[in-house]
Amino acid sequence: MWKILLAENKITETWLADFLSQRLHIPFAGAGPLVIDEEVAHRITESLARQHECIPVAVNGRHLVVAFVDPSDLASVQAIEFFTGSKVQPVVGFRSQVLEAMEEHYSRARALDVIDRAGNQTDVQILPSYEDLDLDEAAVMKTAATPPIIKLVNMIMAEALREHASDIHIEPGEHEIQIRLRVDGVLRDYLKAPAWLQSGLSSRLKILSKLDITERRVPQDGRFKVRSDNRITDLRISTLPTQFGEKVVIRLLGSSEGIPTPDQLGVPAEELPAVMEAVKQPQGMIILTGPTGSGKTTTLYSLLNHKRSSEVNIVTVEDPIEYQLQGANQVQINPKAGLTFAACLRSILRQDPDTILVGEIRDHETAEIAFHAAMTGHLVLTSLHTNNSVATILRLLDLGIDPFMLTSSITLVVAQRLVRVTCDACRQNYNPDPRILDRLGWDDPKFKFSRGKGCKACHGTGFKGRVGIYEFLKMTPSVREAINQSAPEMVIRKAAVQSGMVMLLEAARNKIRQGKTTPEEVMRVIQWVDEGKTSLCPQCGKPVSKKTGKCKQCEPKLKDACTSCGKNLDPTWQVCPHCAAPVLHAEQEPLGKVGLLGNPRKTLGGIQ
Repeated sequence: MWKILLAENKITETWLADFLSQRLHIPFAGAGPLVIDEEVAHRITESLARQHECIPVAVNGRHLVVAFVDPSDLASVQAIEFFTGSKVQPVVGFRSQVLEAMEEHYSRARALDVIDRAGNQTDVQILPSYEDLDLDEAAVMKTAATPPIIKLVNMIMAEALREHASDIHIEPGEHEIQIRLRVDGVLRDYLKAPAWLQSGLSSRLKILSKLDITERRVPQDGRFKVRSDNRITDLRISTLPTQFGEKVVIRLLGSSEGIPTPDQLGVPAEELPAVMEAVKQPQGMIILTGPTGSGKTTTLYSLLNHKRSSEVNIVTVEDPIEYQLQGANQVQINPKAGLTFAACLRSILRQDPDTILVGEIRDHETAEIAFHAAMTGHLVLTSLHTNNSVATILRLLDLGIDPFMLTSSITLVVAQRLVRVTCDACRQNYNPDPRILDRLGWDDPKFKFSRGKGCKACHGTGFKGRVGIYEFLKMTPSVREAINQSAPEMVIRKAAVQSGMVMLLEAARNKIRQGKTTPEEVMRVIQWVDEGKTSLCPQCGKPVSKKTGKCKQCEPKLKDACTSCGKNLDPTWQVCPHCAAPVLHAEQEPLGKVGLLGNPRKTLGGIQ
């Protein structure tokens, strides 16, 4: 009856508590949050407390003081007395007050129970830092030595290492902490813990990382190491103040099963000889490009590992050092101490190196020194943040690098992405969304697609592991000529495609044909760009349909048609976007005689 009246707002919690207190001559628990003795609250189980809407709060002599929402329910009082074996002294509490106290206490008990059942993670050992320990001893004892916090941190680390996670996200909320792991490039829920653990958890991680545990208003960065299965993993920690506390993200470095070979990374067999030939060169530059988390560093180290020998002096400059490579001299940059990429590169060139790895080109100074090194007898491997291989050329030009230096130094530009591999244990056939296939430009209606249903082996995701998809831009004569003439991106791309470059999207389609991944996964990873379902009218600049070849505004018919597939083409196109065949315009000689750029005035739209 009381629940119904409260639900229909016929009465208020205050009125009900006051009524029951006066009518039954039972004291009132108070208007604020219930003050609970944690030892006493354990005397009844969560299920019993929720069934009778009550919670023990204290002991008064031989009586157990229990806050009830409805102390007039004698059956509930008797059930608590029977279960605890003590005489119950009931007090009246608000319903919201009692339920809130139950949630706080029992959620805390559940979290501690999970941690206790996990036991001590003896396979995970936190390694001491090589730096001097200068933290306040009292603060260390107060936060880091709390057994539940230590067990929770070790449990999270052990699970992340078992799952080969790349990142751990600890995100505080109003009532709970959300802990997630990034596995195969996708975040996965792992554990929810009560909000009261947040302060101790962040303090424990900050102490391990040599950070200031009293500073919670500004972001901090640190690191520490763990050992598991005789393998040392370097962990980088970053804190960020948020509304409900500090968010902590931990990056796990060097936790992979060794450095894979290029063929294990998914490099196509037809491209592998050219890649190996580029690595064997005594000088030049190999550039890896792609967004964060696309596997650039792993590919760089795979190539570097192939180059490694007792006759080669390898020096790397990185931020951070993600892999430990025996036989290489690895340098961690430290901007606070003045050790930047550019400053380190200058010193490296005086160390008689043969091969140099530059973690990332970020500015003109670093780029200039790296290109000078590539031109003076060194093999340079580096990375850059761009969307595709051709955009890398434009980015370097934007950084102020002369086109001649680009064409004479760059050996290979590789754009890459990582897609998840379909789980073989639960693979099954299915039909993808036709709209996704249309965006992919899929042209084989009879192809049988497969995906993972989700099983224990893949944790219900349908995917297990990742494989790379690549776009290789080689410095062929036609590509060099286009770059030297500062041609637009589209012209450079056409020259590269005619020279045999497989576009990133086409490489992804090949992975689908091989059954490695799914169309949905490709669309998740690759930025979709309209490959040209419409072009621009040469007269009015409005969109022109490639199917009809007519402009909706003035409807002029496009002049040229592809001699290979017969589809209409824009007069300025040099390569058919439908079948990648060279375009032969009426005023041009065959491309086989003069080459794509044999007549720059005609083929490059007037660019001299």
